[in-house]
Amino acid sequence: MAALLVAAACGDDPVEPATSAPTSNVTTEPTSMATPTADPAMTATATSEATPRVVVTASPDEAVASTAYIPASELPLAVMTAGDGSEHALPIEVPDRGEYNVGLSGRLELGERGMLFWYPEPTTQHFWMLNTHYDLSIAFVDGDGTIVDILLMEAESLQTRGPDAPYRYAIEAPAGWYGERGIEPGDQALLDFEIPESLRG
Repeated sequence: MAALLVAAACGDDPVEPATSAPTSNVTTEPTSMATPTADPAMTATATSEATPRVVVTASPDEAVASTAYIPASELPLAVMTAGDGSEHALPIEVPDRGEYNVGLSGRLELGERGMLFWYPEPTTQHFWMLNTHYDLSIAFVDGDGTIVDILLMEAESLQTRGPDAPYRYAIEAPAGWYGERGIEPGDQALLDFEIPESLRG
């Protein structure tokens, strides 16, 4: 497993939802990033006969990240090691940087999965919860794989939040996911995959 390497600078403006939406501290004001157009098939519980897709319950008026349709069983994993030595894996979506402003927004439910935001350089980018319809927990991880902070993000909140310490990547998870497993700041996070070249550039 490759240690989670993350760092970056997405500016000081919030990207869209806390799931999204990193902003200079996960949420500040909406950024100028273009919002991907919602796929007509991505509306409420849409599936395709020709191409097997995951059923995603989404708002017909909001964009949804393309990674929403990848089955959880096919997603890469983020593996967190709690203070007691136990390991906990979370399937995570790894969107292209162009979808960072969409994140986990637009969905009406999340299930047991999360999302990775990776930055090439250390950042203090903040996130907000615009159009994110459920609470999330976000772990902020430095370049050595150490969790520097875990924040609870409230659904629909436009307050931008982020850690005081620089981080390289953020891993969004269902609200309470980290706490229920005893994972705290100071614990370790690893990725079981290499960061795509599209995110390294």
